[in-house]
Amino acid sequence: MAIFVGFALFAFIMMDFMSSGGSMFSGSQMEVANINGTSVSIQEFQNKVSEMEEFNKMNQGVNTLSEEDVYRLREQTWNQMVNQLLLDEQYQQLGITVGPEELMDMVAGRNIHPAIRQHPLFANQQTGVFDQNQVLNFLQIKNQDPSAHFYWMMMEEQLINERLYTKYAALLRNGMYIPAIWKDSELASRSKQADIDFVVARYSAVPDSSISIASKEIRDYYNRNQNDFKQEAARDIEYITFPIEATEEDRQATLDWVTERMADFSRPETDPVQYVNLNSDEPFSARNHRSAEFSSRIEDFVRTAQVGEVYGPYLENESYKAVRLVAINNLPDSVRARHILLREASPEATHQLADSLLNLARSGGNFADLARRHSQDQGSAINGGDLGWFTEGIMVQPFNDAAFNGKAGDIVKVESQFGVHIVHIQQQGAASPKYQIATLAREISYSSKTYQEVYSKANRFAAQNNSAEKFSTAAEEEGLTKRFGRSIGANDRGVSGLEASRELVRWTYEAKKGDLSPVYEFGDRFVIAHLTEVREEGVRAFEQVRTQIERQLIADKKADQLLAQMQEKLEAGADLETLAAAFNSSVQSADNIGFAAFQVPGAGVEPALAAAAVTVPAGQVSQPFKGNNGVYVVKVKQLEDITVNADNIGRELDQNLSMKVDYQLLEAIREKAEITDNRANFY
Repeated sequence: MAIFVGFALFAFIMMDFMSSGGSMFSGSQMEVANINGTSVSIQEFQNKVSEMEEFNKMNQGVNTLSEEDVYRLREQTWNQMVNQLLLDEQYQQLGITVGPEELMDMVAGRNIHPAIRQHPLFANQQTGVFDQNQVLNFLQIKNQDPSAHFYWMMMEEQLINERLYTKYAALLRNGMYIPAIWKDSELASRSKQADIDFVVARYSAVPDSSISIASKEIRDYYNRNQNDFKQEAARDIEYITFPIEATEEDRQATLDWVTERMADFSRPETDPVQYVNLNSDEPFSARNHRSAEFSSRIEDFVRTAQVGEVYGPYLENESYKAVRLVAINNLPDSVRARHILLREASPEATHQLADSLLNLARSGGNFADLARRHSQDQGSAINGGDLGWFTEGIMVQPFNDAAFNGKAGDIVKVESQFGVHIVHIQQQGAASPKYQIATLAREISYSSKTYQEVYSKANRFAAQNNSAEKFSTAAEEEGLTKRFGRSIGANDRGVSGLEASRELVRWTYEAKKGDLSPVYEFGDRFVIAHLTEVREEGVRAFEQVRTQIERQLIADKKADQLLAQMQEKLEAGADLETLAAAFNSSVQSADNIGFAAFQVPGAGVEPALAAAAVTVPAGQVSQPFKGNNGVYVVKVKQLEDITVNADNIGRELDQNLSMKVDYQLLEAIREKAEITDNRANFY
């Protein structure tokens, strides 16, 4: 059943992989999370992370995942777990279920789910089209293979959870609607286009010093708007680094290493491929290059040298190198080919099928038809396996070698990391000299002596400057640049700018404000940090937001002041020109302004101004109103009707409502939930 390995089921996963119900989250072990009273142990959480890792490896056809992939999957598992537990509560309260019959209908009934219908595993091998019998066959034999059984259970969970969520979201959407008066208002607004004159009294024209804000006003605003000042737990640090860099002595040692091996590297009896693979930092590449593809340092060498000659040492990309000319081959500049990619349940089965297809193709069988029926490269199979024209180095090495070393008309079998290929060389471009080289390279790096010297320097600094004051003074005196880490979250992977620095993140949540860190090693540098700010989850302290509130209140009072002044002048009979003179402004014009105008010429992003343009009657002057940048008065010179489709607007509003439900549903549920996140204690 290994046939399913490598198929990207992950692409259709739209919801969580966690199964419904809370049994898997019970237990009294160490708690990684508590979600509305449901405890999740670290063991349970890590088990689900491991499942996701295994599932990913199966889909990618790899044995290991990168550190980045593991981190991403852990974050994904967390969000999936939280969402599913919260959604399960909703499903239970509302009685939303998916029964066995409904599941079977999605899998092999009359209403097959698109994820099943579009999955390559269930396509007819001859036609490439979905075949319901493939599903039934898989269901019959899946229990014979533990991996296949696991794969199917994951699929089943996805189908169930997606259907549950679809029902839930539909229930909410059906309980909401856009009132007809709203649609009528939207239609009326969009069916107008205006030419306007306007005057703006800008907030910036009012000096801040002219506005008085009492302390009680600031405090009252804070008390009324506490939700605006909620914060996540975060930490701020400043830190210095001690880079571990190669010295001139280290650079010379690297040059000496390459120089000492030049004699052996150039001996006729030395196998350059083996020598490079055993000694060089760069493995041997069998690729053939045009001379122009080489760096300027060695381009002339390869064009004039004899096979076996050596050039070097030279410096390139912080490595000392020497090259040996291995071969000169007259090869085409480009090749057009087609292929059939095979990847069966076992290597034996793959090669057996490949040999059969190879014989068919060589004996006159229709290659394109064979590719469409059998190739697992779906991108080219639909075109009869055609890959078009490609140059040297585009394809994987075995495929590349077959295409460029063969001749037009050849049909050959090659094996790569992707499977077994039947390759048909259709055409080859003009031939020209290509050069194959072996590169003996040694990257310039620091020595153990250099490492110890920098390590000692960092530790001396830490020992001698064990307070925040000493830290800052010594850093300045020694010319060390202080860098900053802002708003570090408890579950952040690391500090921005510091490679693999999760350990430092954990320290910031264990230390107290003002503490200095131990000496850490991250990448090629030692780091010492000073914890400068600690912000706990909750509402920010009044003193932290006082200035922010004061600025907001000043802005509000400016707006109110300008509104009153403009209103007074309008009531006294002022026209636009008089208003403009009074507020050191000018009368500006803008034409063809619709309700949804993103920008108004002369004003910028001002939705209130665009709305006024189509709602104020033609020939009339508006009352003053607040905008983003100031207070406005508008005169509509001309109001023109434009044709809009009422049905389209109605559908658009309904679709927007549905999208809001879909996008904001989980966010709203999580906002109301009590979620305790203890991941930082374990990772």
